[in-house]
Amino acid sequence: MMRFALLSTLLLVLVLAAGCGARGTSPAPVTTTDPIQFEGIPEFNRMVLEEIAIYPTDGTHGYWWPRGEELAETLGEGARFTGVTRDIYLGGQRIMFGEPQGRTYCCGVTLEAFHAAWERWLDKYGEPEDNPLTPETWRQFQRYWFVLETNGPGPSLALEEFGLGRTIEPEEALPGDFVQIWRRQGSGHSVIFLSWVRDEDGEIAGFRYWSSQPGTDGIAPAIEYFAPEGAEHGMAWEHTHWGRAEPPKATGG
Repeated sequence: MMRFALLSTLLLVLVLAAGCGARGTSPAPVTTTDPIQFEGIPEFNRMVLEEIAIYPTDGTHGYWWPRGEELAETLGEGARFTGVTRDIYLGGQRIMFGEPQGRTYCCGVTLEAFHAAWERWLDKYGEPEDNPLTPETWRQFQRYWFVLETNGPGPSLALEEFGLGRTIEPEEALPGDFVQIWRRQGSGHSVIFLSWVRDEDGEIAGFRYWSSQPGTDGIAPAIEYFAPEGAEHGMAWEHTHWGRAEPPKATGG
């Protein structure tokens, strides 16, 4: 019941925040947003949605993407920060690094959400015999997730390379899928898909997602719109990558 209540709370927050946008969005004549579909989605997607429903969306976990010497100047020489709300552990070893104010950035917090859902999956179904995620392999998994190059796939590549999911077509997208956005001006954004946004003709104009971005002062839902080639702002459809986590179960699980 608690998880269901959290999902209901998430839905209410998304309705209230439908007008919010991240830096890099472009205006579009939108009249409808699809309802967030909770029924019939894959179990791991549901776990992801339940996990992100826990996070406050009031600026508690603000956005911080330190550039240049800012990290060392703020946290000290040798400090590490990977965009997560807190230190994250796997097998008793710290694999991701938070900072005292609990600030975040996009790819860090989407990976944190994946990790939380993964831990729940292992608790329920047991650890696969050849578990691909260990403290030793996590760094490479994270490297893929954080994107290797401009216009690269990010999460979907990480999931495929580690046998934990696959690339999907946009038409397959369901709440709880992982998406790597690239915008016409060249910036990127790692997000969790929630629902489509449609124009007055019912055509897809953009989508609603969950992540951490400056426009919402950190973790919160937001909306962005697609834009045609040559536009100065907006998402590039051809450079937006879609992935779904489909982790294995332990033998007999």
